[in-house]
Amino acid sequence: MPALHFDRLQGIVEAVDRDQREIRLKLPNGAERPVRVWTGAYLHSLRNLDERQRLIEPPSALDLPVGSRLAASGLLYEGDPVLIAKEIAIFGLSDEDLVFEQPDWWSSQARDIANFWILHQLGAGDNWDPSSYRTRLAKTGADRDGEPWQETATLSRLIYGLSSTYLMNGNPRVLKAARELVRYQRERMRVESADGRYVFWLHALRDGNPVLPSAFNEDAGTIPLYEQIYCLAGLTQFYRITGDPQVRADIDKTLVFMNRFYWDEGPQDSMKQGYFSHIHPGTLRPADAGELNANNKNWNSVGDHLPAYLENYYLATRDPALLARLRLLGELIVTHFPDPDSPFVNERFDADWNPDHGYAWQQNRGVIGHNLKIAWCLTRLYHLTDEPRFLDTARQYGDRMLVWGQDGRRGGWFDSIEREPDPVTGRYELVWHDHKSWWQQEQGILANYILYAATGEQKYLDSARAGSSFYNLAFPDHDDGDVYFDVQANGTPYLLGDRADKGSHSKSGYHSMELTYFAHLYTNLLVKQRSVRLHFAPALEAGGTDFQVQPISLPPGKVELASVTLDGKEFKNFDCKAMVVHLPAWETPELIEVTLSPVE
Repeated sequence: MPALHFDRLQGIVEAVDRDQREIRLKLPNGAERPVRVWTGAYLHSLRNLDERQRLIEPPSALDLPVGSRLAASGLLYEGDPVLIAKEIAIFGLSDEDLVFEQPDWWSSQARDIANFWILHQLGAGDNWDPSSYRTRLAKTGADRDGEPWQETATLSRLIYGLSSTYLMNGNPRVLKAARELVRYQRERMRVESADGRYVFWLHALRDGNPVLPSAFNEDAGTIPLYEQIYCLAGLTQFYRITGDPQVRADIDKTLVFMNRFYWDEGPQDSMKQGYFSHIHPGTLRPADAGELNANNKNWNSVGDHLPAYLENYYLATRDPALLARLRLLGELIVTHFPDPDSPFVNERFDADWNPDHGYAWQQNRGVIGHNLKIAWCLTRLYHLTDEPRFLDTARQYGDRMLVWGQDGRRGGWFDSIEREPDPVTGRYELVWHDHKSWWQQEQGILANYILYAATGEQKYLDSARAGSSFYNLAFPDHDDGDVYFDVQANGTPYLLGDRADKGSHSKSGYHSMELTYFAHLYTNLLVKQRSVRLHFAPALEAGGTDFQVQPISLPPGKVELASVTLDGKEFKNFDCKAMVVHLPAWETPELIEVTLSPVE
């Protein structure tokens, strides 16, 4: 037997040769490759987690029209460049009818993922005790903890996912689950200073007992800022739905805490400032955060504010101080992160913004998902500020990741990469493996969709669609629910160690549902020019106020608020351009449903 291996190719059908049983595909990188269709090949359209049939399938792969987008999976024999396709998954018979750009594809996926997390974290029915929450869940959703850990940041990330799902689908059971977890986080994991000025958050509860410093790898023994950042992610998205003043007070006091203890106020030059990455749990000083983390700045401490809560909180409040902080963080990113000597950003720095290429596991390595996240976040920030530098840098890294981050044969994006080329091969080598992580696919899909909306350049839309095709074929777990952490380059799930887990320190119901939320809005409003409905459940105290309903940053003038209902009745008192609902004073809160529409 010659050497062989399993592989997958994705592309658009350029030609079909029925006599030779061959399909010629144009791959995401522009190359053309032949695929030979095995006589017993399994042909099917892409299925979502609900397994609903969404595409009329031709009787044979050889009947596919030119322009069809598909993935062919099968065998490659040594010495033969032609893939023998044993399975063909169809994404659409043209790019005009892709199944993952149907109106409810992403909101449907969010519904099923939310049901997985509610079932396995809170239980069946709706009489829940949030103390059953566990950070670690096995592939099936079963509890993996010998010593039960409840990490605050991962719980908050789940709240974000559930809140986003409610915004799309309006399911009261999902909102109730989010509300119960918010209550639990605020009652059991909040630490408030004696003078009432500051709020910060425990790392975790362990067997119900508070644990303040992180217990995770290089962060151990410190209070890392990224954990505090993500402790706000869920609260802020829940606040978007409810306008709950108690939740807002906790967010505000946490921001005061961050700005007091993590912000580097020493330099007079604002471009030398920024957030430190860690503080000591006793002294609350960055200088005391241990030899590894003392007085460091990094992507997570500076950049993660933007997508996790800060942009969202600004849209909820329209506080100009929040917009000023968003702009300053964007300026810090475009000033310090790009590297003229590498295609990949620098990610770690000392207090003076000198790059650190010797940190623990990272060394002189880039994370492709962080480069994509910078492209995504800076484009969003451009839509809020109209600052050309933000879009210029976003395009720079969006373009670079088309070359050095994207898998040009199968779609999707790789993980970690050496920032400098190998001296022997000249290649930018992948660090450990050829895996693709679920969260990095999210960054790539969303960065390219929003870059397309900002620029109109087809290359970004093509990349977003190739990434969506790969993600929706490879990552959803049709057996147990939710999505896989890692898959190999060809899409085979990687199920060793904590990569088999659905819940861990690194994974919760966040990136998967954040992807569904943004992709739902991007594909409908900006790509396909369709309206969307969103759902809000304002608190009693929101009555008589101006309630902000713009869900995310959008290209100015492209989307407006078209209609509003209160408890199912038409309501006319709103600002369509500002996307603000002028709520009436009330004694009983009413549910809001809004329709956002593209501007013609």
